[in-house]
Amino acid sequence: MKRTTLAIFSLLLTVAAFGAETERYLVATKRGAHADIVAHAKQLFGETMEERAVATLQTFAGFAASLTEEEAAALSRSPDVRWVERVVPRHKSAQNRHPFKQATPLGMNAIFAREAQRGAPRGTVNVVVIDTGIDYRHPDLQAAYMGGWNVLKDNNDPLDDDGHGTHVAGTIAATDNAIGVVGVAPKVKLWSVKMLDGQGNGDSEGMVKALDWVVAQKAALGGNWIINLSLGATQESGGEYEAFQSVTDQGILVVAASGNLSTPNVPAPVVYPAAYPNVIAVSATTFDKAHASFSGQGPEVDLAAPGVNVLSTVPVGTFDVSYVVDGNSATFVNEVNGSKRGVVSAEFVYCGTGKIGDFPPTVAGKIALVQRGDKVSFSEKARRAKEAGAIAVAIFDNEPVPSPGSWTLLNNDEDRLYDWPVTLRLTQQTGQALLALGSHPITVAYTTDDYHENSGTSMACPHVVGAAALVWALAPDATAAQITSALKTTATDLGAPGPDSLFGAGFVNANAAGRLLAPGAFPSITTGRPLGLRGRR
Repeated sequence: MKRTTLAIFSLLLTVAAFGAETERYLVATKRGAHADIVAHAKQLFGETMEERAVATLQTFAGFAASLTEEEAAALSRSPDVRWVERVVPRHKSAQNRHPFKQATPLGMNAIFAREAQRGAPRGTVNVVVIDTGIDYRHPDLQAAYMGGWNVLKDNNDPLDDDGHGTHVAGTIAATDNAIGVVGVAPKVKLWSVKMLDGQGNGDSEGMVKALDWVVAQKAALGGNWIINLSLGATQESGGEYEAFQSVTDQGILVVAASGNLSTPNVPAPVVYPAAYPNVIAVSATTFDKAHASFSGQGPEVDLAAPGVNVLSTVPVGTFDVSYVVDGNSATFVNEVNGSKRGVVSAEFVYCGTGKIGDFPPTVAGKIALVQRGDKVSFSEKARRAKEAGAIAVAIFDNEPVPSPGSWTLLNNDEDRLYDWPVTLRLTQQTGQALLALGSHPITVAYTTDDYHENSGTSMACPHVVGAAALVWALAPDATAAQITSALKTTATDLGAPGPDSLFGAGFVNANAAGRLLAPGAFPSITTGRPLGLRGRR
């Protein structure tokens, strides 16, 4: 840097020390070697390095720092600086959560992931979810999780404090076991970088730092790597552009969500980073392959995948759930306020309306089924049931239309100290259906649930990432460009013939792409029959 420029910048640093407002900036330098960039930053900032939170970057030549507007302008005039830009925001790309339903992760079947999983893998793929973190304690993610980094705290603990990243991770990598859901590519090595906070917000500086971490991991461990970016915003970043170019130049496959800013009447363009030319942009569809009205549109869209009401993992204990299981059928109900948490399986015994004398000796060790009414309070019904030996209580309504408001066991201080059993509120229809079959084993539960439905291009993106991971495991010698080409070539064309602004090349087909690149990985004899839907167990 010329002496005059350095002197002006040093003076500006002194002025800023007296309270001038700063913002985060990315600064691209002409010095390419990392040691030169560090030396450059020390020359510029001296003892204020820590105060300005100067962070040198590796996916492009430069650094991030807190600068005033005047300082940024002075730096931009330096012959050693290529450009200076403000850090821009990034946000998760999911819409509001939907009420929990028992459902099948239909995306697995829609993209023919089960068929692709029949192939014999010859390698393992590393998938990095850059997001709000991952709940690595989740029983469906523990086996796949390999580690990660927290950009916000600069440590190796990317525990999810929002839920978005955990949901994304489950679609990719949920273990194929006897619980919950199964991911598109359950045998991947799953990594997490937390760059979005507990509200799903981050910025381009955090993105570049996250990409730096991924590049370092690949350099240290080798192998094939895919990045899932279920996030974005409308502002472009020169720093991100260069960083993504560097990442993809090193053979890392990057897939991003196209954004959720469209409406049925007003289309919105694809957001960044999905809009960068070296990133696979994914739009969202319903499970019957109709375009999701919220999904970003434009020539940047590469592929489409399911993004509406996608069932996947959420952080452990996120949601309360109450249900009755009768045989193979589950009915979701409400708990009565004050109920103990738990899951109880036993025969039920009908105990009238819970009056004195309505509880037979046979209710001991069983579930008391009680009808609302006869001016007997809910607390009296539940207390008498427990005193008679019942281990849980199910109270059903005496009206076909559920009464408004919640039901409670807590009417006074004594009630608040009482050790209530699991006590659920059933509709009249549910209670009468049980009565019609007579006493038999059922399960009643008031517990937490670790699975949930979300919608958004955030949910579509991991379907494509999972498909890419399946294909790359079958053909580990393929390049990232060949994986991308296979996914596009074999996608099911939707909308206007050929690539279009809604679906790109079409709806992803993991099985077709896998057979294109690795035909020898599949059994030579197939029945041609579709796989049965896999439900939650």
